[in-house]
Parts: sequence; structure tokens; C-alpha cells
Amino acid sequence: MSVFDWSTRPAANAVSDAGVPALDGASARELPGLVRDLMAAVAGYIGDQGGAIRTGGMFNAYVARTSSGVRAIRPGVAVLVQVDRDNTDDPTLNVDGTGARPWLDMDGTPPPYGAVRAGAFYLAIASGPGWVSDFGGIARSDAEDAAITAALVFGGI
Repeated sequence: MSVFDWSTRPAANAVSDAGVPALDGASARELPGLVRDLMAAVAGYIGDQGGAIRTGGMFNAYVARTSSGVRAIRPGVAVLVQVDRDNTDDPTLNVDGTGARPWLDMDGTPPPYGAVRAGAFYLAIASGPGWVSDFGGIARSDAEDAAITAALVFGGI
């Protein structure tokens, strides 16, 4: 399971993630481990939203591996990725082995060749059958601002 599977209803989280087994009646001895597991899960999620993911893959098939583990693509799931190479054709994005899906510009069209730039950061948001991003890109110097914004927006702050 992953942080993306957690519920906003506290009782539903008792068994939602085997990595953070928050069962009722847990002993006081288990509490420090549970807190550390929770901290690790949140740190992974923050990294996923803060640009810690660098793409791999080949040609125009971009692959991203998150720390928090995306198991199912639902509208609005988002990750901030740094791209390892320019695109030379219509790109796809495969996050955590969920399958290569079209990676489109915000208007729903494929980005022009070369619009996906090596070293640039893109906030990829699951939408419809694929992922959408603003392929204007984010310069390396702006990555910290993007990470803070992503944490505020997707962290519910």
C-alpha cells in the first residue's frame, strides 16, 4: 500500500497500509516504530511532491519511480519529476509501473518535440487517460518554490 491509499477517515487507516500497521490496542512498545513508519511514509510523499524523482526509461517513454508508491492512477494524483532527456516525439509517462500513459500539455495536446527539456521539473497530474503538465518547464532555480507550492497544494495546507 502507499500514502496515496490512505483515507481521510482515521478508522479506515487501521489496515489501509501494511507498512504502517496502526491497529487499535497496539502496545506502547509498538508506538515508536509506528511513528517512525509514518514519518518515513510522509517523507517519501514529500519527496514525490518536491522534485526528488528523476525520470528514466528510453526514447520518449519516461518512467518515474516514487517513494510513496502509486498503485492506481486516479484523477488529481500528482508527482513532481525532473526529466532526464528531451523528447523527440509524443511522450508517455509510466509512474510506478502503472503503465505508459500519454503525457500531454495542459490543453490536452502532445507537447511539441523538444518541449520536454532535460533537467527541467514538471508537475505531472493524472487527468483522463494520461498525465498533464505545463511544458513551459521549471528552471532548476525555481524547483524549491515549486516544491513548496506542491506541498501546500497537495498537502492540504
